[in-house]
Amino acid sequence: MATGMSSIEVCREKLLMASLKAPSQQHINANLLVSLPDFDKSRRRSTIHSYTLSNYHTLPQDPETLRTVREMSQGKALKNVIVLGLAFMFIFTAFVSLQGLQSSLHIKSGVGVFSLSSIYIGTIISCFFAPWIIQRFTTKWTMVVTFVIFTGYFAGNFHPEHYMLIPLGALLGLLAGPLFSAQATSITTIALAYAEHSHMPDQDHVINKFMGIFCGLYRTSNIWGNLITTLVINKNSSEVEGFTHNHSNRSCGSRYCLKDNVNDDLLEDLMTTIDHNTKIMLLSIYMGCGVMGIVILISLFDQHKRKKKNHHYDDDELTSSEMFLSTLKMFKDSKCQLLILIVVFVGLEQGFMFSDFTQAYISCTLGVSQIGPVMMCFGAVSSTSCILIGVCASRHIKRFAFITAGATFNVGLLIVLWLWKPTLDDVPNFFVVAGCLGLCDAIWQTQTYTLFGVLFIDKQEAAFSCYRMLYATGCAIAFGYSYFLCVQTKVIVLAGVLVLALFMYCVIEMKVQLQSQHIRDIVAL
Repeated sequence: MATGMSSIEVCREKLLMASLKAPSQQHINANLLVSLPDFDKSRRRSTIHSYTLSNYHTLPQDPETLRTVREMSQGKALKNVIVLGLAFMFIFTAFVSLQGLQSSLHIKSGVGVFSLSSIYIGTIISCFFAPWIIQRFTTKWTMVVTFVIFTGYFAGNFHPEHYMLIPLGALLGLLAGPLFSAQATSITTIALAYAEHSHMPDQDHVINKFMGIFCGLYRTSNIWGNLITTLVINKNSSEVEGFTHNHSNRSCGSRYCLKDNVNDDLLEDLMTTIDHNTKIMLLSIYMGCGVMGIVILISLFDQHKRKKKNHHYDDDELTSSEMFLSTLKMFKDSKCQLLILIVVFVGLEQGFMFSDFTQAYISCTLGVSQIGPVMMCFGAVSSTSCILIGVCASRHIKRFAFITAGATFNVGLLIVLWLWKPTLDDVPNFFVVAGCLGLCDAIWQTQTYTLFGVLFIDKQEAAFSCYRMLYATGCAIAFGYSYFLCVQTKVIVLAGVLVLALFMYCVIEMKVQLQSQHIRDIVAL
């Protein structure tokens, strides 16, 4: 939008924004638009014809942002998305693999899952500071510092005690919120800049595409991390076979209760399965991956600064206290309130996947060495599905259809997990279930991220901080009750939350459609 706008155009734009925020005054705003003096109807149509709920808010028009838009060619946009995806892939190759092993690698007194829970509790707290941190230190350097802390957490696993892993996990969590807020803000800003550079009206599709590419690369971390785990742990194949044979009749699947199964015999078996030298080798590889992620991010990723203000007539900068409270203020938005449960569910299912599925189903039945191959299947399906959904399918299939299909599929999968009693003869079924979980994960990751990016373009940092807070809440709950509840109870909790989340999501889609219809009604005046 040009900087030399007339007072009538500015008034019209303010009225349009007010119509989105105050539906009860929509008929008043429409009448005011018509009554504006010297108002040319054809010009009005050309001015607001492209205003929809997905592209009403645009990037700020300051010189630095305009220069970024001019330079944001397709090659540069894709290069930055791919570099960011590769950096996250290296970091999470280490972290996801370690996360999947925590419940089996450090089983004594639940120190592994407790350290993971401390990470997500720290993430919840850090989300309050995320907008302020990103504004002060930029998205790039927020991510760099967090990657350094990740590498320190990997090093802390050389000495797996409560006083070591839980504080390190909490410190990592205090920067994990800003990390993912910075990542999502970077991807969304790159997508918007490229859309404006290429004069593409469908910002929703561009954001979905770039999120799909990023998530596809990021999710391959499940493949590489678990490939490393498998190759290293299988060096002790004789001990693993002994474990599988001795414990094939253990209560596995939905009947499994971690607290009831922690006994001296099981601890002894796990210690012989993953000996000290193997742990040292795994953790050293994880640290190497952390260093690679840091180097890639520093050397190859371009910094994209983004102003907080969105319109030339709004010159007030947010104070530090306002930025601190901006995440909390997001919960006053009815759209955000309706999205709470669906994001919490994504976190709960992630926690279930990496804590309960790996231990109660895979490790309990097949042994620790089989965690890697099964989780590789999860990662392969998840990453491939993210790319296909983001790049191809999102152009032809609506978001509502994706989420409805994913939720229906997910309910059926939870029923299978609740009824399934895994045995040694069920090896193919483990890969099928992991692949189905990967498909559901791809749908939730791409669509929920895109939904937040589209609905809250004018306040990205606060919106994605809120998203990460809700996601971390789900993960913290899942890892926190992992030690105390049986798997059957957790599956029932997941199913209940999913049903409620889908209902609330349907409400927000109805609200979005009504608001979009109102914009079309104004255009038709």
